[in-house]
Amino acid sequence: MTHEVTHDQNGRPRIDTGVPHSARVYDYWLGGSSNFAADRAMGQAVEQAIPGIKTMALENRRFLGRAVRYMAEAGIRQFLDIGTGIPADGDTGSVTAIVAPDARVVCVDNDPIVQEHARTTLTGPDAERTLYLEADLRKPAELLRSPQLAGALDLDRPVGLLLVAILMLVADDEDPWTVVRTLLDAMPSGSLVAISHPTADFDPAAMGHVVQAAQQGHMTLVPRDRAACTRFFEGWEMAEPGLVPVMSWRPDGEPPADPHSAYYWAGVARKP
Repeated sequence: MTHEVTHDQNGRPRIDTGVPHSARVYDYWLGGSSNFAADRAMGQAVEQAIPGIKTMALENRRFLGRAVRYMAEAGIRQFLDIGTGIPADGDTGSVTAIVAPDARVVCVDNDPIVQEHARTTLTGPDAERTLYLEADLRKPAELLRSPQLAGALDLDRPVGLLLVAILMLVADDEDPWTVVRTLLDAMPSGSLVAISHPTADFDPAAMGHVVQAAQQGHMTLVPRDRAACTRFFEGWEMAEPGLVPVMSWRPDGEPPADPHSAYYWAGVARKP
């Protein structure tokens, strides 16, 4: 894809593909084609610091699939996926189509390209049960007031909330814990939340280089330690095995030989 800039009706830049975006960088790591030169440059800069980042992105996507399956088996039939990224195999929509085809899914991202991609690729039953909503995680109250969200999900019934590899984009001075608390407080009893978050706990030096690369690309990326990640779940009941390295959360098959080789904490919790 080539660099382009589009504008809204007031002449303000809406999409600038010369600036990397997390959704498109992630798409690059997963082998997708919905990314631009700036996204690939950022992805490659991170890969220099962490050669296994593409594998880590895949492990994070696998966690999302296992978490969605766990939620569906617990009876959840409506999902709110914030920071959903470019539609692709293994995402919330494709997993629910297999394990809970009667579920409603609202996918939220602040990259307009995600919305355009969804509109051109989703067809048939998937399009009918999946809503792509352009909104910003950092404005949770605004998201929760959205008429589109209210029309798609019944917040009087349990919801599966997915915050997978997204909270690192919210800086500490923007108080990500209050952002998450606003979302969790809006969920009814019986809801489940899945969170994964990059961390420097497993390799501080490598993650330090990643943060530097993100800063040079004008992106916010804040790795957090286990204690900081645990705070996101306060007041909810952690599902077994608790907050663990992403590869260790209910793995399919044998436990990973080196769970610390993917630098994410991950967990699922239930609202009492």
